[in-house]
Amino acid sequence: MFFENMSVLSLLDKGGIVVIILILCSILSLAVFLERLKTFYGVRMKLIEEVKTKVRNMVMSGKISEAITFCDNFRVKFLFFKVPCPLNNVFKTILFSHKKDKGELSEIAMRAVDKEMVGLERYLGILGTIGNIALYIGLVGTVIGIMHAFKSMSIESAVGPSVVAGGIAEALINTIAGLIVAITSVIFYNGFTRQIKKLLVTFEDSAAEIIEIVKK
Repeated sequence: MFFENMSVLSLLDKGGIVVIILILCSILSLAVFLERLKTFYGVRMKLIEEVKTKVRNMVMSGKISEAITFCDNFRVKFLFFKVPCPLNNVFKTILFSHKKDKGELSEIAMRAVDKEMVGLERYLGILGTIGNIALYIGLVGTVIGIMHAFKSMSIESAVGPSVVAGGIAEALINTIAGLIVAITSVIFYNGFTRQIKKLLVTFEDSAAEIIEIVKK
């Protein structure tokens, strides 16, 4: 029977080329998720507060150059990587330009914040695209499977469940694979984009706070 062997190789064989395409999409989606997870590890709220407190204390003590050095060198360990905190780039930009008037300094800071937001959004378009198209790719596989089922019916003189089982199996496997890839990719994408919206407010507030201290 077609559904007795549910091993990975069997599913690949029954699902055909569409399942292989969906597997490649899922691998790409997972790779982007893990890469972004590494980057977002450097913008955890607890870490941001820790960094902001240290920079604020240095600036209040008049240690501008030390604060810049801290922003340059700060890294947090994530598995085998050392991840920077993107907010430090905003602080560094402010500290480098601290002699400018407050209005100009605020504009410089906001441009730095926008730049870091663009960096955090990197590769998220891939997740969004996969989330949008995976379901349609699976639907193509579903249609192909149904077509194979009808083809088998037209060839065989005696029509029974065993005749159409192969095509139906192909259709169902492709449908399920498309749904799984689409749902997981959309979850990843939405999770990161929601975090970016929160970080935008946090970055802007943190920049404004450091500017107020610098210009006192």
